[in-house]
Amino acid sequence: MTRPSYMLGVALVAGGALCWSFGGLVVRSLQANTWEVVFWRSLFMAIVVGLYLAVWRRRATIYGLRHALGPMLLSGLCLSGSFIVFILALREATVANVLVVTASAPLMAALLARVVLREPVRWNTWLAMMAALAGVGLMVNDSLSTHGMAGSVLAVICAACFATNMVVLRTRPDVDMMPTVVLGGLISAAITLPLAWPFPAPLHEVPWLAFLGIVQLGLGLVLFTLGIRYLPAAQASLVALLETVLGPLWVWLALGEAPSAVGLLGGAVVLGALAANTLLEGRAAIAPAHARRA
Repeated sequence: MTRPSYMLGVALVAGGALCWSFGGLVVRSLQANTWEVVFWRSLFMAIVVGLYLAVWRRRATIYGLRHALGPMLLSGLCLSGSFIVFILALREATVANVLVVTASAPLMAALLARVVLREPVRWNTWLAMMAALAGVGLMVNDSLSTHGMAGSVLAVICAACFATNMVVLRTRPDVDMMPTVVLGGLISAAITLPLAWPFPAPLHEVPWLAFLGIVQLGLGLVLFTLGIRYLPAAQASLVALLETVLGPLWVWLALGEAPSAVGLLGGAVVLGALAANTLLEGRAAIAPAHARRA
């Protein structure tokens, strides 16, 4: 990997994370009901990513739909659940709480892959899981005294949906599974359409609803997908943690929503565990490659 391609990968993944980080702030600022937010966000995202696939990845998309339709539909269902529950969680808990808990999805995926796919779990991942569980526990306990338990439970469900989707994607590494994002958006839009109707959101909020689907989610996914072509998965995951750092920052600067000291401690524990595990996994992946070259 050349340095220019590496830096391009970092820039693309960081750009994707930057797009994602505005979700909490925009959702917090809208008067539109939760179902309408989910509907328009999912629909606009499906259109944007669908156009991207139709123009630049048409052959891979057609091949995937022909040879892995079952896993794609299952992945789409998982994603649709995460799209819906994520917005619900943002309405019930602090943005910091939701983003940190959902960021732990890779650790959940590692555990689920151990059970379902018999994938080995390294010692550092086990330690990271225990540390992340302790951090999430601190954040949930903090939420009980401020917002109640609903938001934290929804955030955990969202992370579980993401984790399940990651495991489903691993069952077909030979297929480009990007179309599942479009399927997930269409499914969540179909589910929430009856609940969002007759779309009572003020007219001036429509551009922000479009922003959530086109830029925050759609463009973010496209940039991240392009970026991981140039970065190892572990390093891409580490750069993507930028969303978890910036998301609460925007809400604090614009709306004054700041997590408590206990919430900050829990978030620091989770992010620290994720970062340390990602770095160790990246080194473990690089070591065999060096050995083969030698």
